[in-house]
Order: sequence, then structure tokens, then C-alpha cells
Amino acid sequence: MTQLTINIEDKSILPHLKKILNALEGVSIAKPTRTKKSGIEEAMDDVKAGRVKRFESMEELFKDLGI
Repeated sequence: MTQLTINIEDKSILPHLKKILNALEGVSIAKPTRTKKSGIEEAMDDVKAGRVKRFESMEELFKDLGI
């Protein structure tokens, strides 16, 4: 089986394109697969995006948390 990936900028033509492709014999439309990121991948994304804080001591951490 050969796969072809098509990127569509204008989403308004998507229903028409699906109808045309479904009319062709031997052509099927695969649903997109979304892989869920693991916890470490999410954490690495947070580090890259700068959504982390560093503390020199536990007291500093507790003070930031309001404890």
C-alpha cells in the first residue's frame, strides 16, 4: 500500500476533497494519529519553553509557594 500525505491550508475545501477521494475505488482516508507525549517529553518541552523555576533552597521554594 502506498501512502500520500496532503497538507491543506484552506479547510473549507476539505469536505469536497474527502467526497472526491471516497468516490475513487481503492482509496481510503486514514484518520490522523495523535501520539500522547510522555511525562518526560512534556517536562522537556516545559524546560525548552522556559516554564520552569529554580530555587537555591527549600525555604526559597516554600516562600514562593506561600507556605
